[in-house]
Amino acid sequence: MDESNFRLVKTRYENAGGDYSELFETILLIAEESSLDTALGYLERCVTQKRLTWLNQNLSTLRLTGDAIDDAYTAFYEAYLGLSIPDDGEVAERTPTHLVTRWWNPCPTLDACEKFGLDTREVCAQAYHRPVQSFVQTIDPKLRFDRNYDALRPYTPYCEEILLLVE
Repeated sequence: MDESNFRLVKTRYENAGGDYSELFETILLIAEESSLDTALGYLERCVTQKRLTWLNQNLSTLRLTGDAIDDAYTAFYEAYLGLSIPDDGEVAERTPTHLVTRWWNPCPTLDACEKFGLDTREVCAQAYHRPVQSFVQTIDPKLRFDRNYDALRPYTPYCEEILLLVE
């Protein structure tokens, strides 16, 4: 990995706010000289660092119940992302071992992908999947994160995500 390109992506990511246009312009420029996979790898690294830093700083203040799925949901979706049901999404299915949610909240990644003609399935899989997995696994090592890439905006009205508790 080229550290200067990583630092450039990190700077754009940290300064993006709610508009990822400059971030994704940078990713596309890096992709021209190397590959989209490489550029999205830089973004994945940034997202993972930001999420795990936040979790490590806030874990002691979160009210964990001992229910791994509820704890991961509360920590990631409510506390970290600031999402709420029913405003931003819905619970499609809940059992003791899995939770399926559907989200339609504003998303700067979706906006940038639409603006630059990128496929959200590719971008979310390569840059955002493992960071969520790392986050929830910090809550409980038996937790797994999955995303239904057949039910992802803009191809459907929502993004479907799954938390699984495995033995």
